[in-house]
Amino acid sequence: MRAVCFDLDDTLGRYASDFSAFLALVRNELALHQCDMNAFARLVSEEMRRDGPLTFELVLRRVLERLQQRPPADLAALTRAALAMYAADYRPLPGAAELLDRLDAAGVKLALLTNGPDDMQRAALAALGFEGHFRAVLVSGDRDVAARKPAPRIFSLACTALEVTPEEAVMVGDDLDADVAGALDFGMGAVLVGPLAEAGGGAAPSAPALWRARDLAEVGRLLAEPSRMAP
Repeated sequence: MRAVCFDLDDTLGRYASDFSAFLALVRNELALHQCDMNAFARLVSEEMRRDGPLTFELVLRRVLERLQQRPPADLAALTRAALAMYAADYRPLPGAAELLDRLDAAGVKLALLTNGPDDMQRAALAALGFEGHFRAVLVSGDRDVAARKPAPRIFSLACTALEVTPEEAVMVGDDLDADVAGALDFGMGAVLVGPLAEAGGGAAPSAPALWRARDLAEVGRLLAEPSRMAP
């Protein structure tokens, strides 16, 4: 193993406040008081999952278009304020900093692969202060990436940036489809981390290159002792 790729949300970090409350504040700033909150949240979720280049400002612009509302003149400033508020409540998960420090010190090449709007995901990463650990940061909404996990393209870009073959890399994430299945299909190893792993993985695929870890501390132990990396 020469390289490790990490997911961001619910793997290395998490929004510590109520995301529904965050969206409610955004809706109010957009003066969409007449729009049902559940409907607004659903529209935002749909737009945030779109393929191709994507920013949170573009998400809001598309939501407004679908609601047949004109974007406010200060939409860019409103978006920046919303992202600053989001980043202020984004927190690292236990063991994240220690694991990245340890892998860095061991000379392991690291990359971040995350789905979502480019500006939002980079704001979250900056809030964690982890940028310096990664040789490559690949956000699905970045116009130079424009692919969401589990698409092969984002894993290919990571391996190219890290100058490793898929067989030399491991993906660590909490999502069975986006992180685990995507990595395995591309020929990488994968570590499923979090509640699904602790519960046995649910419908996790059976593969010789798949491992499970309850938390990042266990991920660290697996990566430090290759002999323990048994399915």
